[in-house]
Amino acid sequence: MYYQYPLETLARARRVDSQIEFAQRAKAAIADSDELLARPRPGGLALFTANEEALRRPVQILRELYGDFIELRPSRARIIPGNPAQQPVMAVRVVARVEHTGVIIAELRRRGARIDEDCVRGRTVIVRAEAPLALLLGLAAAVRAITDGTADLAVRLVRYAPVEEAYI
Repeated sequence: MYYQYPLETLARARRVDSQIEFAQRAKAAIADSDELLARPRPGGLALFTANEEALRRPVQILRELYGDFIELRPSRARIIPGNPAQQPVMAVRVVARVEHTGVIIAELRRRGARIDEDCVRGRTVIVRAEAPLALLLGLAAAVRAITDGTADLAVRLVRYAPVEEAYI
C-alpha cells in the first residue's frame, strides 16, 4: 500500500475519452523517486507522495503538458484500514526569521500540532512540531504566505497512530 507515501492526490484530464490512457501517458513524463510514486489508475493518475512539497514538481510537469485540461483532486492523508484505523503522523521543522516565530507557532497550534521545540539561533528560529498529516494539509502554502516565502519547511512521516472516529 506504499506506507512510506502517506499523501495521495488524483490527477485527471478534462475532455478525454479514457482516464487510464491519459494516466499512462502522464506517467511517462513523471519519474518515481524516494518521495513520489505515480501510478496509472482507471480514474486517472494517482500520485502518492511523502509530503505536499513532493507534489510541486509533478504538478508543474502536468500543468506544462496539459495546461487547463488537468484537474487535480484535493490531496488526502492515506488512512490504513483496521481496528483501529491508523493515520500518518508527521514531524514538522520550520526554519525562519525570528520575527516570524509567533505566527508560525500560532499556525501550527491552529492545526492541532504539538510544538516540541522552538530554538532561536541569532536571527533565525527553528520550530519543531508533530501532528497528523490530515491537519497539516495546506501548511506549506500557509508558511510561504506568512513568511513571504523566506522560511524553509520540512515535513516527514514519523509513524502511524490510531485515528479518532471523527477523522475516518
